Amino acid sequence: MKRRGLACSAVALLAASALASGAAAASNPEADALIKQAFNMAEPRFEPAFERNCSTDAPFPLANGRGGPAVPAKLFDNFYYVGRTDVGAWLLKTSDGLVVIDTLYTPEEAEKTIIAGIRKLGFDPAQIKLVLITHGHTDHAGGWKYFNQKGIKVMLGEVDWGLLGGAPGPDNILRDGQVLKVGDTSITAVFTPGHTPGTFTYLFPVFERGQKHMAALTGGVGPRGGIPVHQGSIAGMEHLLELGRGVGLDVLFLPHEAFEDPMGMQAILDAPTRKPGTPNTFILGQDRLQNYGRMLETCWKARIALLQASRGEVGRGAGAPAP
Repeated sequence: MKRRGLACSAVALLAASALASGAAAASNPEADALIKQAFNMAEPRFEPAFERNCSTDAPFPLANGRGGPAVPAKLFDNFYYVGRTDVGAWLLKTSDGLVVIDTLYTPEEAEKTIIAGIRKLGFDPAQIKLVLITHGHTDHAGGWKYFNQKGIKVMLGEVDWGLLGGAPGPDNILRDGQVLKVGDTSITAVFTPGHTPGTFTYLFPVFERGQKHMAALTGGVGPRGGIPVHQGSIAGMEHLLELGRGVGLDVLFLPHEAFEDPMGMQAILDAPTRKPGTPNTFILGQDRLQNYGRMLETCWKARIALLQASRGEVGRGAGAPAP
C-alpha cells in the first residue's frame, strides 16, 4: 500500500505541475505510464530518489544547509567521508598522496571540517595532491579557494568554473573522459550535465578488505531546466552507464546521501562502529546500479513528456541551488 501510494503521489505531483504551468490537460498518459515504469524499477532504498526525480516540483530538502560536521569515517580500505550530515566531502587514499572530492560551503569550513577530519583519520593534509569538484554549487565548491591558496590543484568542468568566477588556469579545467592518475589510482572524469551545465561524475577503484570494486561518485543527478537540459541528463546518464558496464561499476556514492539515499547516510554515520565482516552498504552490484540509473532516466523522460505539454521547466523545488 505504501509503495502504491508513492507512485500515485508522484503522478499527482506531475499532474499538479501541468496545471500550474497551464498545460492543456491535467492528465498526461505518457508521463503517467513512464512514472509507473520507473516506480516498478525503484527498489525501496531509492524511493527518495524516485520521488524527487519523477516530479517536476519535489519539495526542497529543508535540512539542506542545516547539517553539521559528520564524524570522519572509513567507508572502504582507501575511501573516507570527511563531509557534513547534509552534504558530502570525500577522501581517496592513493600510493602517492590524497585526493579530496568536493569542498563544502566556504574556505573556513573546508579547513574546520575537511582538513580537521583528515587529521582525525590519521592522515597529513600536506599529502593532498589533488582536489576534484563535482559541480559549481556553493555547498560543493565554496571551499575551493582554501586548497588553491595552498598550491593544490583544484579541478572542475569549464562551464561550472564560470559559477565561481573562472578557472585559475587551463590545467584546472576537466574534460570528459579525462583520466587523472595519482600514484596507483586512476580517476576517470565523466561529463554528466543537467544538475548544472558542467556537472561531472568520478569513477575510481575502491577496496573492501582487499577486494577491488569500481565506484561512481555522482555530482548531482537532478536536472534543472527545460527539455534540452533533461535530454542532456539522459545522454549523460547513458554515457555513464555504458562506461560502468565496461569497468564493472558496482559502488555508488551520492553528493547528498541524506536526501537521496538515507540508508547510505546512515551507513556513513554508523561506519566508525561498523563491525568487521558486516556487508558494505555502498556495494550495490552491477545490475542494481544499472537499474538505478535506468530508473532515473525513465523519470526524466516522464518530466519531458510533461514539459512538452506545458512548455515549462523544472525550477527550485526539484533541483534548487544546493542539492
